[in-house]
Amino acid sequence: MRKTCDCLIFDLGDVLFTWSADTKTKVPPRTLRKIIGSATWFAYEKGDLEEDQVHHGVSMEFGFSPDEVSAALQGARESLQRNLQLIAFIKEIKATRSLKVFAMSNISAPDWAYLRDKALPEDWALFDRVFTSAEARERKPNLGFYRQVLEATGADPSRTVFVDDKLENVLSARSLGLNAIVFDSSEEAIRKVTNLVGDPLQRASAWLTENAKRMLSMTVE
Repeated sequence: MRKTCDCLIFDLGDVLFTWSADTKTKVPPRTLRKIIGSATWFAYEKGDLEEDQVHHGVSMEFGFSPDEVSAALQGARESLQRNLQLIAFIKEIKATRSLKVFAMSNISAPDWAYLRDKALPEDWALFDRVFTSAEARERKPNLGFYRQVLEATGADPSRTVFVDDKLENVLSARSLGLNAIVFDSSEEAIRKVTNLVGDPLQRASAWLTENAKRMLSMTVE
């Protein structure tokens, strides 16, 4: 029988916070997405490069000036929006169940500082801890990052739900035994998380109680 999960780990970017690559700068959205998917950017997320080193590195790689790259990245930061539906859901289930909730994100130290200040204090209060790639010096999907998080939290992988928008990150989580979900939409993620953290027998009993007077009894002779 499946164990009821008592620990949640959420990604930040494109899950709890959305952003736009259309920054109205000289760097096109498609190019900006390539920049944040480059090896230079990955090194930045792990804390191996400073912010100005990244601006110069990707400017040479993609053919823009460091100032143009900086403006585009700042525009992406400023476009960040909270996923109100998912945040409200986390608040609700944490209030009604005994759960530990963590965030685990591939994010540079400067971007984390910006996001930490932009979001509301009550949003961060939902999390028992936020793990960043910059602090861990590892990034998803590298297994070392997951192992650091599991060791620090003491979480049982078989009772932990992991939510991320990238398949490769989800596959790494599954390889370590976590109940990992690919984030496609808030509605679908909420449904899947609810099924994993709830007791199926209790849900069935509650449904029968709620619908008792609407159900018809049928016999076959």
